[in-house]
Amino acid sequence: MNQQQYYDKYKRNKEAKKFYNSAAWRKCREYVLKRDNYLCQRCLRKGILRAADVVHHKEHLQDNPAKALNPENLESLCNACHNEEHPEKGKKAKEEKKPRKVRVIKSEANPLIT
Repeated sequence: MNQQQYYDKYKRNKEAKKFYNSAAWRKCREYVLKRDNYLCQRCLRKGILRAADVVHHKEHLQDNPAKALNPENLESLCNACHNEEHPEKGKKAKEEKKPRKVRVIKSEANPLIT
């Protein structure tokens, strides 16, 4: 299971999942990707040409649902830039890492053999 599938299955709320599966969102998403020439806008501002994989809500969907389909609130991003925008959607392992235990053995030289 990749990172996106994990997020969709376990973390994304049901209403948002329903929205992202709607025909209206798919049509709007395609419009924004075409408008942005399928290029990551954040990378482009840095002078880097990179293909966009994601359409990002500048104002989050749950914070402002009225702007959910407003192209002015949307921009095309590559996965790396989108992950920087949403660190909370990152790998679960980052949150669950346990500190590593290290066994230390103290030794001394044998005083009889010198």
